[in-house]
Amino acid sequence: MTVESDKSRPGSGLPFLESMNGRTICRMRLILALSALVIIYIDPSEPNRLVPVTYGALLLYSLYSAVLYVVASRHHGQPVPRAHHWLDVAWCLLLVSLSSGTGSIFFFFFFFAVLVASFLYGFLEGLSVTIVSAVLFTAAGLLSAGPGQVFELNRFLLRPIYLVVLGYMIAYWGGFEIQLKRRLSLLKEVRAFSNPRFGIGHTVATLMKRVGAFYHTEACLLILKRLSTDEYTLTRVGPDDAGKEAHAELIPPEVASRFLALPENVAALYSGERRAWEVHEGGYYAYDLAGEAETEAGREESERLAVLLEAESFISVPLVYREQNVGRVYLTGRRGTFKKFDIGFLNQIVGHVMPVIDNIRLLDRLASGAAEQERQKIARDIHDSVIQPYIGLQYKVAAIRNKLMAGDAEVEADLEHLFAVTVEEITGLRSYVRGLKDSGAARRDDLLSAVRRYTAQFQEHYGISVEVESRNGVNVNDRLAAELIQIVHEGLSNVRKHTQARASRISLENCDKNIILAIENDNASPENESVAPFVPRSITERAETLGGRVRVKRRSDGTSVIVEIPL
Repeated sequence: MTVESDKSRPGSGLPFLESMNGRTICRMRLILALSALVIIYIDPSEPNRLVPVTYGALLLYSLYSAVLYVVASRHHGQPVPRAHHWLDVAWCLLLVSLSSGTGSIFFFFFFFAVLVASFLYGFLEGLSVTIVSAVLFTAAGLLSAGPGQVFELNRFLLRPIYLVVLGYMIAYWGGFEIQLKRRLSLLKEVRAFSNPRFGIGHTVATLMKRVGAFYHTEACLLILKRLSTDEYTLTRVGPDDAGKEAHAELIPPEVASRFLALPENVAALYSGERRAWEVHEGGYYAYDLAGEAETEAGREESERLAVLLEAESFISVPLVYREQNVGRVYLTGRRGTFKKFDIGFLNQIVGHVMPVIDNIRLLDRLASGAAEQERQKIARDIHDSVIQPYIGLQYKVAAIRNKLMAGDAEVEADLEHLFAVTVEEITGLRSYVRGLKDSGAARRDDLLSAVRRYTAQFQEHYGISVEVESRNGVNVNDRLAAELIQIVHEGLSNVRKHTQARASRISLENCDKNIILAIENDNASPENESVAPFVPRSITERAETLGGRVRVKRRSDGTSVIVEIPL
């Protein structure tokens, strides 16, 4: 096992665990070829026929391995082509044919090809390489046998049987490790996309799409209970909904009861009855999560659910949080799609998701409370900024009226003063209404308007010109917009504190379901050309919390901080 750092992943400062990489495989291949050269040099009895030709072929294989190693070292991180392990099979077959046939020491080269195929491409690829290698090895042994040589069954079948048995074990092991790595990757995605700032609908839909793609399901359904109203919602995601937004729909209680027919603490796998020509498991399997034991409960309910879901097979896990059942998730597919151990993995995913859903609900309640506080604030502002000034105007008009009724006609100065106060109050009222209109505008303009208002204040206070542009519509929810505004604030503060720039530019755009925020400055003074670029820690932490990443580009005329956040 080797440890490689993947810089393309958000938060990739820590090394990422990989079983193999291209450079390591090529190094192993080169070591194997050179070891064979050393062995046949120490033991001249191998090979025992066509010795010069065998030496030449092995030298060519060593040269081939060295070239692949050099190329892999220069292009580190590139995936290993599938053709490489098949070429290794061909090289091994050539060496076996030229040397001692089924008794050749080059027989063990086949296991290298099986290892690479199994641990890079899974069980089926490893098993295919195993079977092909065994057949070709047996054929090469038969064809390389001399005309006067007596046929010995054990000689021709012993090594092929070893190859098939050990190759199957290696292929199964490699396929199992790839499955575990895929599961770890999915759990990592669950953690990255389970972000309360994206809202409950977006979070749930994204996770359902990820899980559905992992199992290649026909559909993924989530029945969730609203604790505040005791209503149930149904969210459905299919394989054709990858680029669509999933929406939760209210369902009647009688429909919800049909989906929730299984016992509350039972996780179930239904696959119908196995047909004669099918090799996978069939029937029904259930596990009691509370009692931690297998159970037969829910068999009849599962048969009715299969008809309701129109599915040959499904797997279902209850949604339990704080010892309360709040719904159930279903994955549907063809027979053989799900295995028994998938129940435990799906339950683990649910265990990661439920606390996040609860946090999102809490944030929504806090947001509702904040909205109520904002309404109270507006009411106080209207009272102080609108009603009170007009009460003052009323008193001034009443004073002028009383003055005229008393026969005092010298009210010109009072009228001029009243007019000036009226103009001032109307100007303030217009500013207040304009502020309300800006905050209540379409959501796609909230972020851009807020950024422009802040940059205008920044430019006025510090004398650094800031240009704001948006190449296309930027539509984000208010929580994400607040985080982006904080990133803009931090970025411009860094420009002011750490550079001599007198101009900056901020750009916002939607690109491939990502929000890209770029903060640039013209820091082109000679004394700053030798300063090494750095990654701003605060901005990086905010971006990684949102599941994004930060890149810094140093140019001859300045620096760019690029923040990329998935939607």
